[in-house]
Amino acid sequence: MSIIEAIKQLVLELGAGGIFVATALEYGCFPVSSEILLPFIGYVVALNGYSLFYTILIATFGGMIGTTACYLIGRLGGRMFEKLACRFESIALGVGKAQSIFEKYGKESVFFARLFPIARTYISFPAGLAKMSAAPFMIYTAIGVFIWNTALISAGYFLGSHWDVCKEFLNLYQWQISAGVCLVVFVFVMVRNRSRSKRH
Repeated sequence: MSIIEAIKQLVLELGAGGIFVATALEYGCFPVSSEILLPFIGYVVALNGYSLFYTILIATFGGMIGTTACYLIGRLGGRMFEKLACRFESIALGVGKAQSIFEKYGKESVFFARLFPIARTYISFPAGLAKMSAAPFMIYTAIGVFIWNTALISAGYFLGSHWDVCKEFLNLYQWQISAGVCLVVFVFVMVRNRSRSKRH
């Protein structure tokens, strides 16, 4: 049985508990694709009549546990973690890419990176290595994880038995979709800040 099949079985057998554990593992850099896992969770939720919103909250909480674990590894492990990561090519590449994004865009990248492949998984490590304050890390992470979970779990929920088409669609258009979401969020923040400045 493959890892993803084992995770799917975990979700099917344990329900809410399985969703929490599965998302914690995925966001904790376990080799599980969110493009497969999250739509599948949405499908299971629809099949069993669970609450979609409740499920998204559980998945978001699980994701927060996973990302926080990675953040703490980076923060407490420091350079020792970097040396260890270099021994594994895929991890080294992911961390390296996330590191470049974090150095270029700062703490806000913790939010935006959650919506892009590869960086989404590894951005917690450079945030920890840079000893980013825990409060903004948790806030940016929670918002990014919630948006990503909402999009993919909802897609699986409404697609039903065709949930697996999400992966193919995301493989083709994920960068465009992620960029679009980031643009919408950016415009929203700019408009809100401008309206606040006018009031003062």
